[in-house]
Amino acid sequence: MFEFILTTLNSLGIWGLFLGLALEASSLPFPGVLFVLTYGYLLKPSWGMVAILTITGSFVYTIFSYIPYFIGLKLQDNLKQEKYEKKIKRAKAWFDKYGEWTISLSRILGVGNYISYFAGMIKVNPWRYGVLTFIGILPWVLFMLILGRAGIIKTVIDLFTSIQKYLVIGLALGLIVYLVYRFKKNPENSPN
Repeated sequence: MFEFILTTLNSLGIWGLFLGLALEASSLPFPGVLFVLTYGYLLKPSWGMVAILTITGSFVYTIFSYIPYFIGLKLQDNLKQEKYEKKIKRAKAWFDKYGEWTISLSRILGVGNYISYFAGMIKVNPWRYGVLTFIGILPWVLFMLILGRAGIIKTVIDLFTSIQKYLVIGLALGLIVYLVYRFKKNPENSPN
């Protein structure tokens, strides 16, 4: 199965890399990390080509990250109910506290797709949003291409798979703790 995937991706060439980055940026559930790693491995780009792919790929990612940004912008206008306004105000307070550079930092940490919605909801300047997204995604794309180019894709895939398992377990435990806390704090408002 792995060989079939590699053959298919190899046939797409550089355009497959850009398509993968576009899908990742548009906030679809897509394994963008593995995609970029795989293309670093398949293309075995020279260092000059790594630079070109990094800049072009970061630009493609930035352009397509405007999809969740504008969805967030549109949602903010339509979500005038009190419970949503509180969440938007919390997100804005978080941005005010930590600054708009969170957009860049979140890209490196791999949660940048979700920050795009919040950036739209709190109406971050679109140009500043684009610049911060580009600055944040550039080192991520570069690092993934270099790792893939080094040929250690199997090790990286195993690492991400094991980390993902622990993240899912941690999130499930966190949800359980939250629900127990909420039930204990206010039994009449707890979910049935």
